Amino acid sequence: MRSPAVLATFLLLLFAWPAAVAQQLPPTLERSVPERPLEITVDRRLCGREGIYVQVLGASAGELDDGQASTGYLVWVDGRARILVDAGPGTALRFEESGADFRDLYAMVFTQTHPQHTADLPAFVMGSIWAGRSEDLPIFGPAGNDREPGFEDWLELIMGPTGAYRNLADVFSSLSQAGYRIQPTEIDTTGRATWTGFRRDRIRLSSVGTDHGNQPALAWRVDVDGIGITFTGSTANRRQLVNDLAAGSVILVAHHAIPENTRGFRREQFMTPSQIGRLAADAGVNRLVLSHRSARTRGRETQSRDEIRNHFRGSVVFASDLNCWRT
Repeated sequence: MRSPAVLATFLLLLFAWPAAVAQQLPPTLERSVPERPLEITVDRRLCGREGIYVQVLGASAGELDDGQASTGYLVWVDGRARILVDAGPGTALRFEESGADFRDLYAMVFTQTHPQHTADLPAFVMGSIWAGRSEDLPIFGPAGNDREPGFEDWLELIMGPTGAYRNLADVFSSLSQAGYRIQPTEIDTTGRATWTGFRRDRIRLSSVGTDHGNQPALAWRVDVDGIGITFTGSTANRRQLVNDLAAGSVILVAHHAIPENTRGFRREQFMTPSQIGRLAADAGVNRLVLSHRSARTRGRETQSRDEIRNHFRGSVVFASDLNCWRT
C-alpha cells in the first residue's frame, strides 16, 4: 500500500501535468466566425409602421470625437424608407440599424458634395449590389461652379470608369450587374427658382440653391400627401430662399454648426441660432430639429435655445443619431 506522501505526489503530478504541457504549446485562437450565418434583428420602434416620419441617420458636422455619424436623414412613409437626404460618414451603418431597406428608396438627394454629406455614397452603392434592388434609382445633387465640380462630374471622379472607385462604375449602366441603375441629375444653385422635378406616388421633391460661402449647396423639401419636411443643408441663407421653400412645413431640419457669437467667414457659411429661429418662425413650422451639430455648438444648447426662442415658439429639439419624429 502506497504511503500518503507518495499518493499526494502522484495526484500533484496528475493535475499539474496538463497545465505544464499547455504552457509549452502555442496559444489557440478562438473562432471568430460563427457557425451559423450572421442574424440581424431589425428594430423599428423609433419610427412607426404607419404615418410619415423623419429620422436622423447622422447628427454630426463630421468631428471624430462626438460618437455620432455625419449628416444624413431618412423620410419614412408607412414603414418604408423612401427618401435619403445626404450620406455622410457613418450613415450606411445607421441605415442598417434603422431597419431601412435599400430596395424601398424612391430617391437619394444631396445638399453638397463635401465628405460630411457624401462620403458613404460608395458604401451604399457597394452594399446595394447584394440588396436585391431591381428598379433604377434617381439621385440628385448640386451643379458646380469655378471652385467645385458639378454633381455629375463629381460622380465621374468618384465612381466613373477612371474614378477612385472605378469598380462601381457598372452601376451607371443600363446593363448593371447590380440589378438596377443610378440615374444622376444636377440642380442649379445660382438662381432663385425652386426646382420641382420629382414626383412619385404620394411624394414630391423640391429644392433651391442656398448660400454656403462659395460652395454650391442645396436645400431640400419632401412633401408626402402635402405634408412638408424641409432640410436646410449647410447654409447662411443670405438670400432667404429657404424661407419660401420651407413655408408651411411641419418639420424643419436645420444645420446648427455655429454659436451666436461667431464672427468671420463661418457666418458666410452657416446660420446663427437667431437666424435659424427667424427662419422657423417665418416658415411657420411646428417643430425645429437642430442637426449637423459641431464642436462649436455642443455644450451651448441652452444659449442656442434661448436665441431661437426669441423668435420661434414651437418645438425645438437637438438631434442625435437615429432620433425619429412623426409629422
